Amino acid sequence: MENVERLQEISFEMAASQAHKVVFDDFILLNDNIDNDHPFVEEEEIISAKMMMPLKFMFTLVMICKEGSIRVCVNLMDMEVKANEALLITPGSIMEKVDFDPESKIMMMSFADDKDQETLSFAPASLRKYFLRPMVIRGSKRDIEEVENIYRLMHRTLEREHTEFTKEIILHYLQIMTCLFMEQKERFALEDNNKPSRKEEIVLDFIQEVHDHCYENRELKYYADRLCLTPSYLAHLISEVSGKHASQWIRDAVILEAKALLRSGNYTVQQVSFMLNFPNQSFFGKYFKAAVGVSPRQYLQSR
Repeated sequence: MENVERLQEISFEMAASQAHKVVFDDFILLNDNIDNDHPFVEEEEIISAKMMMPLKFMFTLVMICKEGSIRVCVNLMDMEVKANEALLITPGSIMEKVDFDPESKIMMMSFADDKDQETLSFAPASLRKYFLRPMVIRGSKRDIEEVENIYRLMHRTLEREHTEFTKEIILHYLQIMTCLFMEQKERFALEDNNKPSRKEEIVLDFIQEVHDHCYENRELKYYADRLCLTPSYLAHLISEVSGKHASQWIRDAVILEAKALLRSGNYTVQQVSFMLNFPNQSFFGKYFKAAVGVSPRQYLQSR
């Protein structure tokens, strides 16, 4: 039940008043405003959500923008989702900010963190890895209409009386939708000749590795080894492509994790220090203050 409580907590904070919210066990949550005139998120809900930031997602979130736009900062990267595009946020991702255009029309799906593996199980590894990190998926109006048709089928399935087959039906709908997103991603990349270069791919892989493993290690060599590169080459590549030193990416990821843990209200400063693999609370405090300008306790008090 931990997953469903977490799903509901975040959904209620970000879209508490929506009439179309449907939750099925700890499996999936659907929410939208495509048949309503009111905004997807009310102003007071945006304020409430921002007070919770940074917020770590322990489940998969997909936001499909039919009209308007969404602006977010996820894992230290700014992203804008426009009409006929979708935002994928993967488990473990940390959101620092989110803004919606008032007139946006959005469909949102949240599902438990093991379901992304099931929906991607059929896909080749070369494509599957793209869907295991946060990203924006471009589409056309027709693409989004196809996705919306699947979304509405899922919605109707969850509204009717549930049977022993309901979960399997929803899972297959999710697989169909994943196929549509994969097709869109490949088609638009080919049409625009916009596939990431090998260097850009390495940088994206590095950023994801850092966010997945900064709990364990803050050394550049650790990430270079995971990417089968030398530390000097990786450091040069990261600086060249991103304009930011690899050590900064690592530090910022650690600080983002620390802020999310502290803001959750579930852990003491000492516990956060231990969870982030610092030798002691004092060392963690100095590391945090050097990056943020205030101590962990002062950071909490200032929010």
